[in-house]
Order: sequence, then C-alpha cells, then structure tokens
Amino acid sequence: MEGKGKQMLAAAALASFCLSAGAQMVVHAVSGMVKSINANAKTMDVVVDNGSTSEFKLPSDAKVNLDFDNALREDSIEANKFEHVGDYVVLYYYGYDDNRTAVAVKDLGAGPFKKVQGTVVSYDKHDHTMTVKDDGGKSESFVLNDHLVVDRGISVDSGRGYSPHRGDDVTVTYSPSSGKNSPVFIRSRE
Repeated sequence: MEGKGKQMLAAAALASFCLSAGAQMVVHAVSGMVKSINANAKTMDVVVDNGSTSEFKLPSDAKVNLDFDNALREDSIEANKFEHVGDYVVLYYYGYDDNRTAVAVKDLGAGPFKKVQGTVVSYDKHDHTMTVKDDGGKSESFVLNDHLVVDRGISVDSGRGYSPHRGDDVTVTYSPSSGKNSPVFIRSRE
C-alpha cells in the first residue's frame, strides 16, 4: 500500500506542475479614451464604454504567459511604452475587477468614434457586412475587416475569423467614414 500511495502522490505532484507550467492569462480588451498615465504609480486611466473611468496597472518586469493573438499583439505597442493621453485606444489587459493589468495598446488616434449596442440581425460572409439593430429599433451596417478587434468574453481575436450570428448581443465601436461604418472594436457576448 505504501508504494501505491507514493505513486498517487507523485502523479498528483506531476499534474500540479503541468497545470502551473502551462497556465496562461487570458487577454481581454476594452475601448476608450486614455485619460491619464501615471508613470510613478504605474497606472493608466481609460474612459470606457459607459463613460466611467477604469484604472489599469501597467505591467511589471515579471514574465507572464499570455493567451494573446499574435496578429493583435503585432498591431499594438506594449502598454508601458504608450504615451498618448487623449487618444482613443483598444486596451488589452488581463485580470478582473480592480486587479487588471494592461498588456498592450492599439492607438486609434483622436477619432471621431461612435458606439452602438444592439443585436446582430444579419451577417453576409461574402461581403463581410454585419447589420446591428439597437434597442430603439435603428439598424446600422458595418463592414468588418482583419484589423478589427473582437472581445468574445472568453478571449480576444482579430476580425479575420469573426463570424457573428443572428441574435448575438454586441457593442460596436466604429469610425463613420465615407458612407461606410468601419468597426475598430466589437464586444460580443455569443
């Protein structure tokens, strides 16, 4: 019985080691305007969707294993190198509630940007066009592209593989330009 107990203990230790060695922090995203950056406190404040200000910690030198799309990472800069207060951004982070750490920032410039919250009523895969109806019944159409950032709640992905479904609840941040609405960020709760 003693040998079997040691084997079970060894198996449990090995499983624990494998789980901790492969653990990754899931990256999420928000869009908003950078209100302030405090280099001394190592924080960044961002005015988010509902108009409130959210504080994010800037990353430390500690290495963190992240589940972060390579295309999105390459299309952004490290959060602790970002300096453009007043710009509209997509901020990538990990953590929850008041313990969120900024990872990277995609600078979108000054805007203008608009937001609409609603339900997907149609998606044309061929034209990459999504139509969303807001709570007031107004419909807006959007042309999706590969540089779009999509936070699905469980992960953040580029627009390359995004295929919304009728009935999906979404918040779309977009730039109204030349008659076509170009989304830069979609928060999708599928």
